[in-house]
Amino acid sequence: MTEGNDDAPQAGFAGVTRKTLERLALPGDRRELVVAEVTYPPGGVAPLHKHPVGGVIFIVEGTAESAYGDEPPRRYGAGETLQDRPDVPHTLFRNCDPERPLRFLTIYALEPGRAYTMEP
Repeated sequence: MTEGNDDAPQAGFAGVTRKTLERLALPGDRRELVVAEVTYPPGGVAPLHKHPVGGVIFIVEGTAESAYGDEPPRRYGAGETLQDRPDVPHTLFRNCDPERPLRFLTIYALEPGRAYTMEP
């Protein structure tokens, strides 16, 4: 089932919007597969957070910088992927461009109604 909610602000993430593009029930599983488009404003930075399950991020447009735990930051550009790690603090995620938005797809499987992004 496709859910075309308009760009909704991402709670706790200033200026970040999230649009759910797809929700698919996984047969024989309580989880659903979710594909969401996320947009960070120019220079936008996420607060410290974590994810309850792993996920895949595909950078559509722009350059992101990301780090988990005590690892050094890495940059990812359009066409590249990175993985969200379950239950590890996401210590840095930001849009490296001070003038243009960062746009990416996040894909994960999670129980309906459970938040993908949480406080650490």
